[in-house]
Amino acid sequence: MSSASRVKPPRETTSGSCVGVSPEMIGSVSFGGLRAYGLGYAVDPDTEATIYLSLVGYRTAVRGVWAALMDNRAIELSNQVLRRAEGAYVSKTVQLPESGLDHMVLLYHQAAILHLEAGEAFYVLHQNETPPLERFVGMLDRATAVPLLKNWGAQLWKQGMKTKLIEPLSDTRGVEAWRVSADSELWLALIEKGIQRGTLKTIVE
Repeated sequence: MSSASRVKPPRETTSGSCVGVSPEMIGSVSFGGLRAYGLGYAVDPDTEATIYLSLVGYRTAVRGVWAALMDNRAIELSNQVLRRAEGAYVSKTVQLPESGLDHMVLLYHQAAILHLEAGEAFYVLHQNETPPLERFVGMLDRATAVPLLKNWGAQLWKQGMKTKLIEPLSDTRGVEAWRVSADSELWLALIEKGIQRGTLKTIVE
């Protein structure tokens, strides 16, 4: 057994905090004779595109997996095939002090609030099934042209799930993810209905 295969990835991961995730090892992927360990992923089953990927390992292995994915080569992690999405990715790498291993997080730009494009579906990620409502409202505000108040988050999420403007992704490990429509007209209609019914308050009490 090679020394690379005996490395145990640490549980503490600084870079995972960019999406509120505290990952644990779920599998490994080999590249160039070295092994990188997967800590989490999210895949959109409709497009088969990788939305989120977290890896830890020796720098050569981690960067090799990243390069393969960016070169449109499919990789497999824990029986899940990962493919590149159309569009840009945001990446962050930190070196873990005790082990010297690299921890890298790849995030599709539509899952990163500062990089998402308006008018396109976006993705909300979190470490558990409880939705991060503040982040959701911020992303919805950036992606659509509808008027929003922060205190609408819970109700908009509830109605968005009910009307399938928000849909959970089933192909995930180590993270929860949802795809959110950026259709301004549909969200506006939902908001108007909520105001009329009194479930959305226009005055913060």
